[in-house]
Amino acid sequence: MKNNLYTVVLVAFVFLVVIPIIYTLGVALFVEDSFSDNMQLLMDKNTFLLLFKSIMLASIIALLSTLLGSILGFILYKTKVKFRSFFKIALLIPLFISPYILAVAWKDFFYFFFNNTSFISSYFGVILVLTTIYTPLSLLIVGSALSNINAQLEESGLVIVNLRRVILKIILPLLKPALLSSFVLIFIFSISEFSVPAFLGVKVFTTEIFTQFSAFYNHSLAILQSTLLILICILLLYSERKYIADAPFFSVGNKGTSNKLYHMRNQNRLSLLVLFTWFIISIFLPFLILFIQSFKNGTTQFIKAFELLMLTFSQSIGLAFIGAIIIVFVGFIAAYHSTRQNKTQKRKSFDWLLLIVFTIPSTIFGISLIKFYNQPKLDIIYSSYIILLIGYVGKYSFISAKLIGNAIKQIPNSLFEAAQIEGIPFFEQLRKILFPLIMPTLFVAFIISFVLNLGELGTSIMVYPPGTEIMPIKVYTIMANAPQALTSSMTLIVFSVTLLIITSFYFMIKPFIKKNNFVND
Repeated sequence: MKNNLYTVVLVAFVFLVVIPIIYTLGVALFVEDSFSDNMQLLMDKNTFLLLFKSIMLASIIALLSTLLGSILGFILYKTKVKFRSFFKIALLIPLFISPYILAVAWKDFFYFFFNNTSFISSYFGVILVLTTIYTPLSLLIVGSALSNINAQLEESGLVIVNLRRVILKIILPLLKPALLSSFVLIFIFSISEFSVPAFLGVKVFTTEIFTQFSAFYNHSLAILQSTLLILICILLLYSERKYIADAPFFSVGNKGTSNKLYHMRNQNRLSLLVLFTWFIISIFLPFLILFIQSFKNGTTQFIKAFELLMLTFSQSIGLAFIGAIIIVFVGFIAAYHSTRQNKTQKRKSFDWLLLIVFTIPSTIFGISLIKFYNQPKLDIIYSSYIILLIGYVGKYSFISAKLIGNAIKQIPNSLFEAAQIEGIPFFEQLRKILFPLIMPTLFVAFIISFVLNLGELGTSIMVYPPGTEIMPIKVYTIMANAPQALTSSMTLIVFSVTLLIITSFYFMIKPFIKKNNFVND
């Protein structure tokens, strides 16, 4: 029965999520009459120049984010700096905030202090906003790698040389896979990002794809352009397939590992200053600027913004909640199969499907869903909330599967072997052994999926059916022609709601975290 359930979930994911992508690419390449004309446009030097600019932009963001994330990761995971637990949670917040929110905040910052937004409405602005967003991802990847370094290696090195040499000769070589994976993943996310460059008015490859699809209705050219991005993403994933597929960078804790912490007396104040500075830049300052811009002329615009968004709360939260439940279920099935049922096989097809779909640009994924489901026989999906839920599941099931898979890996096999000897049925093993041990991780996977669903824009703006009102789409469609104060107010409300939900969930799960020692002070 357990294999049958896995097969059903895998087939459903392939049909609902993967086949639309394959179908869309196939239609563009082999069916469309305008293929040859669009190929000429695709091969135009301006297209490749724009692609080159996007690649360079993504490379700079990936490099800066990896560098900053490594510094923050070392401070939080290898030193006894004060307030470690707070910063481990707080510095991850930008990763779960919709990118356009921080874009609005930084644009408000330059407008407030310089009365001019031309500087932020440029490639510099895209670099600033996306580096702020993706540095926490590098922090997670590098921090998890640092936590998994064998403390005995470091202690043996310290007997012979000083700490600086240990870092250069032992820690950095062991971190090389994590650093490369951080760069690759952030590069893929950066080159795929749509909302930030679109809001700042910066032309990149994803905005060009969106323009061709939605403004010029040249769907074939948009899909062909998308193919270039997909090929780049897949090639980069393939180059780092060994580490990314099995890496523990999406994990709640690391049970059974020994992590050596350094007490750096002379650098402790400097480390604390670095953490506080980054916290102010990435979280406190954007929130403060949005607050000032929203209320500098009174409360009129804020009240109007709240009235506009009030109707979206129930739909947004309801869809995010249902989507998170499905995502956790799919993630659990994929994770359990790859960690418990598939240990003797090198084949991990479901894991790779989740990873590939996760890294496909949101606009491209949205186009694929539209092209496939916009047919009379599939209208029940195309014209309902189901298409949004499919978008959520496709984009974020990989994160859920990684979290749950890494939790399952930390459970000793002997527990399940003893249960099998005693003749305990499979579902009883899940209920009495597995679920109690991974419950905190399931809860964290649900929280993360819920928050990401709540702020998802790239795919949602492509596929949302008529009459749908969810927060990110409402804000994004209004902000283009809205007064500055109204845009700031709407963004502040979404920012506040997201922070409130994250904080509430954190205090709900905090007892589980402490009980199971998932956060080490």
